Amino acid sequence: MDAVLITSFYPEIFLSFSILIQLLFNINLIHSLKLNAPLIVLEAASQSVFILVCVFFLLLKLNIEGVFSSFLFINDESTRWSKILIVISLILIFEVLVQSFNVQKLNFIEYFSLLLLSVLSMFLLISSYDLISFYLTMEMQALCFYVMASFKKNSSFSTEAGLKYFISGSFISAFFLLGCSLIYGCLGTLNLHDLHLILFALLSGMSGTFNSCVFIGIFFVTSTLLFKLACAPFHFWAPDVYEGSPLVSTIIFSILPKIPVLIFFIKWVCCVEAGFEMFKSFLFFVGLFSIILGTFFSLNQLRLKRLMIYSSVAQVGFIVCSISLNTLGGFNSAMFFLFIYIISSILIWSFMSILYSNQHKYNLFKESFVSTIYITTFTKFFTYNKLWAVSLLVVFFSIAGIPPLTGFLAKILILVEIVRSDKLSISILILVFSAVGVYYYLRVIKVSFFEPVLKDSSVSTFFVIFNDLYLNKMYSVISMCLFLILTIFFIPTEFCLFSQYIILSIVPF
Repeated sequence: MDAVLITSFYPEIFLSFSILIQLLFNINLIHSLKLNAPLIVLEAASQSVFILVCVFFLLLKLNIEGVFSSFLFINDESTRWSKILIVISLILIFEVLVQSFNVQKLNFIEYFSLLLLSVLSMFLLISSYDLISFYLTMEMQALCFYVMASFKKNSSFSTEAGLKYFISGSFISAFFLLGCSLIYGCLGTLNLHDLHLILFALLSGMSGTFNSCVFIGIFFVTSTLLFKLACAPFHFWAPDVYEGSPLVSTIIFSILPKIPVLIFFIKWVCCVEAGFEMFKSFLFFVGLFSIILGTFFSLNQLRLKRLMIYSSVAQVGFIVCSISLNTLGGFNSAMFFLFIYIISSILIWSFMSILYSNQHKYNLFKESFVSTIYITTFTKFFTYNKLWAVSLLVVFFSIAGIPPLTGFLAKILILVEIVRSDKLSISILILVFSAVGVYYYLRVIKVSFFEPVLKDSSVSTFFVIFNDLYLNKMYSVISMCLFLILTIFFIPTEFCLFSQYIILSIVPF
């Protein structure tokens, strides 16, 4: 590979060496007799933020596109900006991660090195342009996530979550490899660009058996991508894994992996859709089923964490429906929806981390542990925490798609693209289920604002008043995200143009 093109991979190289140096430095620091084995969680977190900021500036100044080993990995404008999006999202939620880390009494510096390793795997996954390179980076990310899910060693729920994640991830990896073997055996390549040319030119004259083998291989690979996005009916692992994992891991799982998998998913749809028209219909109905299933399973949830997990399944359904259209407008709407999904997720999990933290401080006086947050725990939340209750109302209304908030704009753009693709009846069906989904968000608002406290109720409520007078970094992030939720609806042009810029760089055909 030309030495000049290596410069396009400088952020990955820098991140790799930084992780190695961080590990060696912290291990020596822990075993230092002079320092008496200090607790250096905050030190490791500060190191990680510094590394991420350096990577951000490296990506920002990167102007050279590169190709590694015959399109095994590529770096272009879409990959660069997608990596910048990952870094910005992680920096914004880092204070939340550290607070959740401390609340659950985790004291292991290795966690932050694992987090940076997962970021490195996401960078490589975004740059992947071959099924084998995608598989290797996907497994690298999965290994990090298996450990992060089971990181709370004294919790049987965390151990169970890690084990379920490992078993289901190993199972789906076997399906991915089986699909790759079928595709390679029939077409002789796993490179996306070559696959697109072969599927577009040759399959029309091939036998039905040959086409069936190729389609089965495509189905297995697509199922793996849907599994990684936690899209129904491939979502079976997500509720138990996300809920059982430590809160810090759940926040990472629900936000960061969606970006690289979505980028590769768009590349994959552009690659294989030319050969199989029925592939488009399959994806669309999978997205529709995800919206329906996520909506109805959310209706009966009592715990806030599990409610948001099933809600994310429905949100991912919108993205898959938009991608399945295989149009520039559909891809653009999916990318814009992803931006809003990230902002909303940062807000929701920041609120949950703050609630856990303040509940922890309150329970210290009673010598009790941090308990699960139920929806009924928000009873009369507005009475004691007016500002935070109103902020929670704005976030839930935005996710539900109520105008004039940004979540409504993200959903209406997808519905417009579906109508343009001559699917008016299905768009009405999606609209009906979205209206049904508003119920479980309104239920949280109803409990927070209007539910009376029963005298014989055993449900604990939040009696903590958020009265911090100083400018907390986490509160600054929440304020900025709330501002975006309230204003993007009125000035969406920059975000729409940015998402279209990324999509135009992704779609090369």
